Amino acid sequence: MSRVISILVLTVLFFQCQREPEKEIVQEKTRTLIDFFLPFEKQAPLVTEGIWGDAAVIPRDTANGLEDATLKNWCYWDGKVVKDDSGKYHMYASRWSQGFHHGQGWTKDSRGVHAVSDNLYGPYKDLGLTWPKWKEGKGHNVIGLRMHDGRYAIVTSEVVPGQVFVSDNPYGPFELLGEFKINPNGYYPGWGRYNELDDGALRGKGVGNLANVMIILRPDGRYMMIARHCVTMISDDGILGPYKMLSDKAWLGVKGLPQFKMEDPTVWYSDSLYHIVVNHYGGGDTTYHLTSEDGIHNWKSRGKAFERHTGVFRHKDGTIEKWFTVQRPTVYTEEGKVKAFNFSVIDVHKGQDGANDENGSKIIVVPFDGEGFSKHIKSIVNKENKQSDATLPPKPWQSIDIGSIAKKGNTGFDDIVNTIRVKSTGNNLEGKNDAFRFVYQEKTGDISAKVMVLSQDISNVSAKSGLMIRNSLKEDAPFVMISIDEKEGIKLEQRSKDGVDSEVIKSLKIEAPYWLRLEKKNHTVTSYISSSNRLNWTKVGEVNIDLNETFYVGMASTSKNESATSLARFKDIDVHNYGEPLSDGIVSHTFPDTIPASGVIDFEVELESVKTLDVWVEIENVQTHEKHKVLRKRFWKNGTKKLTYDAGSKLDPNATYWFVIKAVPMHFHDSEHIHASFKKVFVEQ
Repeated sequence: MSRVISILVLTVLFFQCQREPEKEIVQEKTRTLIDFFLPFEKQAPLVTEGIWGDAAVIPRDTANGLEDATLKNWCYWDGKVVKDDSGKYHMYASRWSQGFHHGQGWTKDSRGVHAVSDNLYGPYKDLGLTWPKWKEGKGHNVIGLRMHDGRYAIVTSEVVPGQVFVSDNPYGPFELLGEFKINPNGYYPGWGRYNELDDGALRGKGVGNLANVMIILRPDGRYMMIARHCVTMISDDGILGPYKMLSDKAWLGVKGLPQFKMEDPTVWYSDSLYHIVVNHYGGGDTTYHLTSEDGIHNWKSRGKAFERHTGVFRHKDGTIEKWFTVQRPTVYTEEGKVKAFNFSVIDVHKGQDGANDENGSKIIVVPFDGEGFSKHIKSIVNKENKQSDATLPPKPWQSIDIGSIAKKGNTGFDDIVNTIRVKSTGNNLEGKNDAFRFVYQEKTGDISAKVMVLSQDISNVSAKSGLMIRNSLKEDAPFVMISIDEKEGIKLEQRSKDGVDSEVIKSLKIEAPYWLRLEKKNHTVTSYISSSNRLNWTKVGEVNIDLNETFYVGMASTSKNESATSLARFKDIDVHNYGEPLSDGIVSHTFPDTIPASGVIDFEVELESVKTLDVWVEIENVQTHEKHKVLRKRFWKNGTKKLTYDAGSKLDPNATYWFVIKAVPMHFHDSEHIHASFKKVFVEQ
């Protein structure tokens, strides 16, 4: 009997040992940023008596971060840490008098302040206002950073339009450098500055202000801004901009993330990735973590970054500070690794933080396991990229190396973000013979093709990538191509006949990301580009070419280097026969951003549909909500029409207007539209 029991015990132990590695793998897969917060580094003994706060946050280390432990003077908020060359830590933050309710304090009394510490975790000593001579120090959403030229900069927004103050010295004096400039670039302007459609901004008289502004220095030498709506904006011309909007909301359409009530994003760069942590204020202050290879597109959810009741604010002896309100996360990095997070915290609900009571807010600094996090996130991304490289694009896409290729190329597909990844070598597609990677479909008849070429700066080797229509798969075949090259910009090129040199038809100094489009109708191929694909396409040129009845259309990429492999990424490819669109609607329009005061505007609309549609056009005064006349024109399926919109009366040069265009099924009401777009337009002065 004992022998049987021994055998059973050994069997159980054997299977437990076999299962243990599998258990570890599951745990590793489910880890998120929240698992890498570390216990507080003790700065002083935990305090129980003589401090403010709900019992849930007592005892605590009042020397951590920035707080007024007696609460006789200040409530603190925001805050981002900057290390100077001597090793001291500077926290640039906001504060207001304890004599205000929280809602009144940050809106009416918030000021930018500077605090300093010998230790990353505190205590931080409040040194006072940072720009006392400008609007008496007014400021909120205050953060600090080092600029590309080494100067110290402080950013403030929300209660002001969005200003930058700079100094050669971390202690100041900080002088006003100027106000941010924003270029909507075809996107909705309200994603940058609050506009008249934002009810909260109207109530708070914040129309025209930026909010929740975070700025980071990109490795490519540019400045990157993320504001309240989590839209990537990049400046090529210094910290003030203009910042060009280059994407939609980072979290939009990302599986598993809330699609509303998202604010307080923070952004940083580490481990060759751009990271965003954004707060869902409708879900108990839960924050989410996203990453992107280029900081512009293809943001992926990495799970939860923080949840209120997960014991993040813990001490090594097991004591946990249970802060009720946790917002405004910011990140401190050093040598490319995350070292700590800042949070703005209140011991009670915001609405219960009254004037001159025992409740208040402070800035807390939480240690972070940057090394462990780095290994974790790199492992995940490497696995994803390997999976994508091994996944073929969906049918009917095919791929091939054309011409004399030193290294075999690869075509992969990331279905999570609908992106085709092409690795290639080759030549510059100049001369009589081509060498490149081609991802293609066989087509006949008239066709339409469009794709977004994503940012090329994640590739170690420069890539030339774009759309191509090609007569055959031979290396000297006739072709038309519109491409983007990181160094040479956009080119429209053609080889008119077999075996002759290709030629450049037109070139433009434009960088990816950019939308490219080719339209073949009979023997004419017309090329277009768009920065945002918001229906505003710019014609680059057109060429005539004789193609076989069956030809090839798709994405071409080359490193222009026989021995080095580049990476190109193509997002949301759409190739179809003209008149058979993947979805009905408006292809493009030329309605201008600035319109005449007469209210009479000439423009063109291109539409593609399998059924007859009506196009509705209307403008509405943003300030008064006065609606002007509606233009309604019928399109018999496909085509381009020159239209004239007449508002019916003079327009106010001091007002702005919403331009609305809709594609509506014939005989239907405009509320039943299948496609709609709108933008804010201005009146000529």
